[in-house]
Amino acid sequence: MLIDLSGKVAFVTGGSKGIGKSIVEALVASGACVAVMAREQGDLDALVVHLNEQRPGSVLGVVGDVSSPEQVAAAVDATEKRFGALHLAVNNAGVAGSAGLLHDTGHDNWRHVMGINLDGVAWSMMAELPAMLRAGRGAIVNIASVEGHTVLPGFPAYVASKHALIGLTKATAADYAAHGIRINSVSPGVIATPLTMAPGQKEVTDRLAARIPLGRIGTGEDIASTVAFLLSDLSAYTTGADFVVDGAYLLRE
Repeated sequence: MLIDLSGKVAFVTGGSKGIGKSIVEALVASGACVAVMAREQGDLDALVVHLNEQRPGSVLGVVGDVSSPEQVAAAVDATEKRFGALHLAVNNAGVAGSAGLLHDTGHDNWRHVMGINLDGVAWSMMAELPAMLRAGRGAIVNIASVEGHTVLPGFPAYVASKHALIGLTKATAADYAAHGIRINSVSPGVIATPLTMAPGQKEVTDRLAARIPLGRIGTGEDIASTVAFLLSDLSAYTTGADFVVDGAYLLRE
């Protein structure tokens, strides 16, 4: 059964590259109109132009930072004004932060990571949920991580933020179910992105891939297809769940 999001309006944070870009492309291909929020103007403009060439008027780009409640609220408001409503959202923006022991990485790194990975999702949902209540229903997917189920040595702030994000997803799913809004999360494993495949990092990625039971690292499309399913009516009875998409990374020896 094909995923059909025709007539739906989606809002995606961190959507100009990597996993976020794959998600935006999948949603547009499924028929949705999509507002994309990202911090870098150049990548965002290029994506918007490319996708609007395929489906004219289907994509809106908004420059902004999810760590700012005001900028997120303005982006969601722009989405409603452009497309008339908001039905779907993917809160994808995230950062890893600096590597090191907690006391070495310090206060600024902790606040930076939490400000985007946790606060940024909360601010986004605070803007998205009222819009979905106005629309009468909705679906949200928060992008967590396999590190929300285990630990990544040397990245305590990142690990803490992703554990907390899964908790936030479950808590809000319970609160908004009666309002017709479903909220789930997806926890990607090792995924091929410009960052993980960059010179100096690709060697680490390849070593990890060799230990993944499925025998390969994931792609942005692997994550995007799961997200599209969770946003669609095919998952109408699913809320408060976290979907691990990792090729059995968490089960490796």
